Amino acid sequence: MKKKIKRFQRLATIRKKDISREINNSNLVQKEITKNESLIEQINTIMESNKNNSSKKIINSGFFKNNAQLLTTLQSQKNIASNRNKYLHAEKETIRKKIIENNLKKIKAEEKATDYKKHFISELENKNFQ
Repeated sequence: MKKKIKRFQRLATIRKKDISREINNSNLVQKEITKNESLIEQINTIMESNKNNSSKKIINSGFFKNNAQLLTTLQSQKNIASNRNKYLHAEKETIRKKIIENNLKKIKAEEKATDYKKHFISELENKNFQ
């Protein structure tokens, strides 16, 4: 009986460590999401400033070609960052689900440990009374 109690206590401890690790992963993913959103905002700012600058004056063909290439490159970078952002959000949701799952498993292990403790104590009390 003592072995079962210890086993479920260890299992609960392992689940606590798993939850802690997943929370740390979630925080790292959130930092990456924040960085990625900042990058998208910067790209949008650069693209808007280039669009505004070119509309005010007559431009030569070389400048137009370079500006178009820059905007194309920026748009592809923005698409990459957006796709990465979608992936990070999906990853964060997966981590959140793992945290919930591990928390439920931890609670079940703790409940089992307390049930076995109660059962063990009642057996000891029965032996003492007999």
